[in-house]
Amino acid sequence: MIEQNSRDEKWMGIALELAKKAASHGDVPVGAVVVDSKGQLISWASNNREKLMTPLGHAEVLALHRAAKKLKSWRLVGCTLYVTLEPCLMCAGAIQQARVDRVVYGAKDSKAGAVESLYSVLQDSRLNHQVELSSGVLKQECSLLLTDFFARRRLALKNLEAEKIYRRRASVVVIHKNKILGFHGVDPKSGESYFFLPGGKIEKGESPQEAGIRETFEETGYKIKILSEPAFIRKYEFYWDGIVNHCETSFFVGVLDQAWNEPKKIIDADYHRGVDWIPLNQVGRIFSYSKDILWAIQKLIKIARKKGI
Repeated sequence: MIEQNSRDEKWMGIALELAKKAASHGDVPVGAVVVDSKGQLISWASNNREKLMTPLGHAEVLALHRAAKKLKSWRLVGCTLYVTLEPCLMCAGAIQQARVDRVVYGAKDSKAGAVESLYSVLQDSRLNHQVELSSGVLKQECSLLLTDFFARRRLALKNLEAEKIYRRRASVVVIHKNKILGFHGVDPKSGESYFFLPGGKIEKGESPQEAGIRETFEETGYKIKILSEPAFIRKYEFYWDGIVNHCETSFFVGVLDQAWNEPKKIIDADYHRGVDWIPLNQVGRIFSYSKDILWAIQKLIKIARKKGI
């Protein structure tokens, strides 16, 4: 038993070094090795999901694939898989299909583990193959590597967020007879077409409501009034004219403050391609280019309907 534990720690140590390699290129640090019945190393792999840009890039799947190629058989009978993190549902399925004899893993995965935490795929008697399990080998080292990676990533994202300069904007969902006001625009760089809500930059000394009213008139020619409540503020990124724009936009519901008339030609920015009213039932398709903008629009439409607008 002592000898077995020593062997397990040896191979898990190698898997840990592979996990560190994954972290070095931005992947979640998971490493795996496959060892045959004679204790010989057959294959090894790091998590490469980000590097290879594939959902199949988990360390276990890659190690199993390479082992099968080397042994020239999809059946890995007699083999042991060592992995630093409890396998997920996909990897557990691959392990079961490969007929691996034994799996040894380090840290449990309470959110996605399919070996013991959430499911027991490898020891389910309804399946045609069961796998021997050993867990907790070098558990602390495996867990620490993961927690350190995610802590560093959260800090990096926090620092990146702090460096962003957000443009404060106001946009208005103007509704009239089950239609929403906006204008067609074309990206100067890409030539891609969009339908925009009226809105824009909040100038110095302006309130978001005042900016929304002014921008709506400048971009559509319609005078509007804004409902004082509610306003949703949404931070998001929008790729336009070849750069990423960081926006902090206040969204409002508005109604016409004049008699309705057909849209007029507006001389505004070069990308402006004409004012239009679109049916509310087309909002999901037309604003699908931004989940954040679409979320705010759909929320405000619901509120407008409750108010009988």
